[in-house]
Amino acid sequence: MDDLGTIFSLNNWPGHLSYVLIAVSYWLTNMFWLRLVAVVGLSLEILYFWLSGGDLRTGIGWDLIFISINLYQIYRLVNDRLSLRLPEPDRELLRSVFAGLDDAQIARLLIAGELCEITEGTTLAEENQPLRKLFFICAGRVRVTIAGREVSHLERGNFVGEVAFLTEKPATATATVIAEGAVRALVFETGKLNQFFRHEAEVAGLIYQLLGRELAHKIKVSNKLLSTAKGQNRSRKRPSWKSASDTSSPRIR
Repeated sequence: MDDLGTIFSLNNWPGHLSYVLIAVSYWLTNMFWLRLVAVVGLSLEILYFWLSGGDLRTGIGWDLIFISINLYQIYRLVNDRLSLRLPEPDRELLRSVFAGLDDAQIARLLIAGELCEITEGTTLAEENQPLRKLFFICAGRVRVTIAGREVSHLERGNFVGEVAFLTEKPATATATVIAEGAVRALVFETGKLNQFFRHEAEVAGLIYQLLGRELAHKIKVSNKLLSTAKGQNRSRKRPSWKSASDTSSPRIR
């Protein structure tokens, strides 16, 4: 009982809180809060060392180094949040589509691309032609055709060029996409985007997930269109109810 009382004595509570907070920080995925909780935990550890007495300069010294590293990273994160702003017209759309990323991560993604105003009639992608861009539609509507046949329309929140980006080397467009009116889109050069992904693993993981989901949805729509087209072809080829033997047999009066 004496040992238990010593473990939970007032002088040891800063140590318990310190290690609990450091453990909690390992579970956090938001980098800002992870580092902030780690700084508080390490600060309490220094208080615990000081209350414990003895020569603990080595432990306190290393804690100060860890605190300095985390404080510097917190400064960078706060600076990013203050300096990187999302465009007002597209803020809610970007936050809803890229849910899971904070504003600073989305803003860095925007820097990797370029917000463009696309005029009506502009071809974003041409079927079977090289495509080295990925489009994210922020406003407007585009028409999608395959082999000259209109198959769908894409609007705000949709990607254009994700099939080429994900599946083909060298990348070629699998459909022709034309702006039906004024379109505002976030345009990425695929080479530059891949380079950005190498330094932003969390952003890359979310974008690949979104592109895969959109690709799966488009495949589903394409399958429905093919099924509908086959059904229409069958209905055009209705069987005759009169057989050849019927036409040759004499009529009974």
